[in-house]
Amino acid sequence: MITYSTIAVGTDGSESSLLAVRTAASLARVYDANLVIISAWYAASGSLLNAPHSDVSVVPIVGEDAADSCLQAAHEAATEEGATSIELRKVSGAPATAMTKAVIESDIDLLVIGNKGVNTLTGRVFGNIPTEVVRRSPVNVLIVNTDDRAS
Repeated sequence: MITYSTIAVGTDGSESSLLAVRTAASLARVYDANLVIISAWYAASGSLLNAPHSDVSVVPIVGEDAADSCLQAAHEAATEEGATSIELRKVSGAPATAMTKAVIESDIDLLVIGNKGVNTLTGRVFGNIPTEVVRRSPVNVLIVNTDDRAS
């Protein structure tokens, strides 16, 4: 029988990621597994943000404080779904790298992520986080279809 003892999920605070958190928390409850909620954040180096022709409004920067807020919202959602053993983890770096790093450094059996960007033209042309996570992850990845449920 397949079982999971530690399930990880990535969150960026979006509705899509919170649905992934709820799914991961429900699985953690069913399997009596530990739940690790991961939020990637970027230390602002300033190089891109200070570029003379950069449009800061299109640069997805999540600072450390924003990551804390994302993790707290995710913790509330996970608790509502019945998860009892929850670890919150901030990891500096790009989301796919941060999640893969957390999986490698911990004894994680399953990684859960929302499908944000998978079904967009931009995501197909330039890549998206879920696809990159699937490529890099050394463990099973569950991609939660949030298209019809997230706003």
